Amino acid sequence: MADKFDQLVIKASDGDAEAQYELANIYYDVFDKHFSPELAAKWYLKSAEQGNADAQFCIARLYSWGDGIEASTEEALKWYKAAVKQGHSDAMCDLAGMYLYDPDVRKSKKQAIKLYEDAAGMGNSNAQYFLGLVYLDGEYVDQSFEKARMWFKMAAEQGNPYAQFDLGEMYFTGFGVKKSKKEAFKWYLMSAKEDHALAQYAVATMYLEGKGTKQSYKDAFKWMKEAAEQGVTNAMYDLALMYHYGTGVKKSNKEAFKWMRIVADDLFEAEDEYE
Repeated sequence: MADKFDQLVIKASDGDAEAQYELANIYYDVFDKHFSPELAAKWYLKSAEQGNADAQFCIARLYSWGDGIEASTEEALKWYKAAVKQGHSDAMCDLAGMYLYDPDVRKSKKQAIKLYEDAAGMGNSNAQYFLGLVYLDGEYVDQSFEKARMWFKMAAEQGNPYAQFDLGEMYFTGFGVKKSKKEAFKWYLMSAKEDHALAQYAVATMYLEGKGTKQSYKDAFKWMKEAAEQGVTNAMYDLALMYHYGTGVKKSNKEAFKWMRIVADDLFEAEDEYE
């Protein structure tokens, strides 16, 4: 009896658009033994041609990246637009990005912002986050800190770690909102739990200094180590000092030296890059 994969291949070969899309997902899974970007592109395209919006979005990305298929801006635009017509919010975001940043695509800020707004209105957290950035810096729209905070908050409440961090930054600095270390800590912590390295460092620092939350050297050490292990240089340096002085952790000059050495090596490498 054929296994599930073989059954999927049969259904896809018989023209089932959903099966074609699911089969393409398997071929595009780098951890699957069937991994093959070329076969993924083949089946995404077949499914897209039958009107599957998710497949249209995926094949557009593959054409844009030149992954498993020859890169083609024209084909990428074609399939993104097809998915957008069906209300695919991720396709709206990618198409908007092409209108703003792709050197081979005629720039259209108005169309791009409209696409982001449409996607954001559908609840797409990435679009909401981007609109937050746009209103924060005022590059493509009239600057509005209130709208920036609104879009960041909408994305943050959906669990977007970048929006959570930037909302935390606004409250920490008082940039466009009433300064509140307590609110800043709340959003930094949410972002840190989603592995945002700079948020982890911010949380560690606030625990260390007792700002926005009750001082806790133990928690400060935990988050400082998380940030350091993700490559945040300031966190590595502060972690070395925590080991040296025994702050929130058993004193260890060996660990202190290890982390300080990593910091020094990173700084030397950075200097070499600029010479």
